[in-house]
Amino acid sequence: METILQRLTDLDEIYNAILVGKDGLIVSGTLHSEDEEMIGAMSAAAFGSITSFTTQINNGAAHHVVIETKEGAIHMQEAGDLILIVTTRGTGNLGRVRLEMKKACRQLTQLVASY
Repeated sequence: METILQRLTDLDEIYNAILVGKDGLIVSGTLHSEDEEMIGAMSAAAFGSITSFTTQINNGAAHHVVIETKEGAIHMQEAGDLILIVTTRGTGNLGRVRLEMKKACRQLTQLVASY
């Protein structure tokens, strides 16, 4: 898991990459913040709320969420029973970020399934 997340953070566009359970507990990764546990819990809650919203409006469960901010973007993508959260700074190649996240989520899902 660490290797997969490290490959993501090696990209110029990606600032942070963490993997959290849907319960909000951090599984792997590090943030450039002292409030890692709180951010993990808030990320899982936000993803869960967005999924509930998309389901309520009959659009199906969310798989990938992008929140654009003044400083960059926050990407959240489902990886089986986990959520991959990536933050970016500035306006990098967001298509590449999404593509690399999809690849990482496939690898993480396979890795977790092998346990």
